[in-house]
Amino acid sequence: MKHIITLALLLFSICGYSQKESIQKEEINLTELNKKQIIDSLIKELDEFYIRPNAIGEIKKKLNENYKKGNYKNILNPNEFALKLTTGLLDVSKDLHFRVMYDPQWSDSQLKNIDNESRKKIKAEELAEAKKKNFGFQQARILEGNVGYLEFTYFEDPAIASETAASMMQFLSNTDALIIDLRKNNGGAMEMGQFISSYFYSDKELPLYKYYYYEKNRKKIDREMWLLPSVPGKRLDDIDIYILTSGATFSAAEWMSYSLQNLKRVIIVGEKTAGGAHPIDRKVLPQGFSVNIPFGEVKDPITNLDFEGKGVVPDVLCKSEEAVNTSHLLALQKLALKNEDSSKDIDWFVPVVKNRQKPVNVDPAILKSYQGKYGKTELIYETNNLYYKWDNRVTLLLTPLEKDLFLVDGIDSFRIRIISENNSITGIKRIYQDGQERIYKKDQ
Repeated sequence: MKHIITLALLLFSICGYSQKESIQKEEINLTELNKKQIIDSLIKELDEFYIRPNAIGEIKKKLNENYKKGNYKNILNPNEFALKLTTGLLDVSKDLHFRVMYDPQWSDSQLKNIDNESRKKIKAEELAEAKKKNFGFQQARILEGNVGYLEFTYFEDPAIASETAASMMQFLSNTDALIIDLRKNNGGAMEMGQFISSYFYSDKELPLYKYYYYEKNRKKIDREMWLLPSVPGKRLDDIDIYILTSGATFSAAEWMSYSLQNLKRVIIVGEKTAGGAHPIDRKVLPQGFSVNIPFGEVKDPITNLDFEGKGVVPDVLCKSEEAVNTSHLLALQKLALKNEDSSKDIDWFVPVVKNRQKPVNVDPAILKSYQGKYGKTELIYETNNLYYKWDNRVTLLLTPLEKDLFLVDGIDSFRIRIISENNSITGIKRIYQDGQERIYKKDQ
């Protein structure tokens, strides 16, 4: 239980809206009357909107008991009170999307009739903040073996982020496999999951999410979200996709993973996700407080289930920090099986990725023994490292792949193998990616 509460308090639930929480320069000191008003209003919102009506009674009981026992009595700071209420909601409901916040600026903006100019100003500020974060997209690069890697940390609304998302997908459009890193992704707009997922199919009509909302204990909306019929640029419909997850992968990031896993379109690698499946809405409470309330349910169209409280279980379980290398190795191995002509090239990269996951350590005494001149090349031992110096012009670090096999920093076309005969170093061998070799004897 402690783990669930701690995780939920660490996750910043941005699903359903993109308002930035303001930094409060002045804070009120809460009275007991203030606290009772906030709790009563919170209970009223739960009665009207919470997706699990059978759980509301237990939540009410917990909140009222905490108040009567004086658990909130010594709390004057509003942010501390918000945290205490959040902890109580999580303790009973186990629903990770619950969150009480103190943000008078946001509450005032919801209660007042804002004119068009003010509304445009708020939207412009939100857009400026989103641009600074590049709409959540952190990295897009090409790994060894032409494997694409995409990392983004939240799901922005495609209404403002689709151009950036499309440019990322086009940068990766010529890769032979793709890794999508959602390990630090806390969710957001499910429409972004729909937008990106649509790149992974040709022109199929498939439902991704089936969801409905409740209001006053009655089903209000029932609809499905399908793959988009068109997306900007080239689709990646014929390559293997890998999604990386962790215990911090939350909400919309979980839904994209879960949906594509059930469609058997991706391989999920990493740790089980947080387990927050419910969509939320933010409701105004008295005294500048507000609350995120889970007010709907999403179901997978194939399983008719969700992952609320359970999380999404990866196809390949491993530690979060090992997920990139693990998925990269899987991608290279599958590519080698698919294309025999490229298997030699793939094999060239596998030792590099393995070494990245578990670096080879060579005894400094052995490294030191490799020193010497080999024609125009000189191997130099310095500060526990071995360096490759060519023609007295350039010096490059050598990274061990094996005890006697080294990568040359910045050069991908060849590697250096140490030649030993009768326990004596006699030369070095340049091993090229195309299989050619060149031997340089050690100067006597």
